[in-house]
Amino acid sequence: MSYWLPATAAATLAAAMVLAMAQTAAPPPSAPASAPLAAKPGPRLLTPTEQRDSASIPGDLRPEERVTPQIVIPLRKTAPPPKPQRATPRRGAAASSAGIDDSAARCEAQSSEQAREACRASLVKKKSPPPQPR
Repeated sequence: MSYWLPATAAATLAAAMVLAMAQTAAPPPSAPASAPLAAKPGPRLLTPTEQRDSASIPGDLRPEERVTPQIVIPLRKTAPPPKPQRATPRRGAAASSAGIDDSAARCEAQSSEQAREACRASLVKKKSPPPQPR
């Protein structure tokens, strides 16, 4: 029985190699199952000569349809009012019509009542208009 052992081992090894080769061999070519049957071929690419012959001058092409103008819809009922001009504050004697008279404020800022009265009296003298001749 020992003389059959090497022959049996060789036969088993040969059978294993044949099975391994059969599994790694590529399957026979067949039609792909995922490809659609009625697929249209894509557009044919133009050769450089055909591209040159079908080229157009820039700016010569026009749109196929007439262009619709854009419409601007105002969101307000009327135009907004113009912003008021800010008056620059005037200083000095002309500031009396602007609201606060600086000279009167200086008089009121005096520390004593007598100084305030004297300052007010001098303001009345300066502001009184000269008598008009008749």
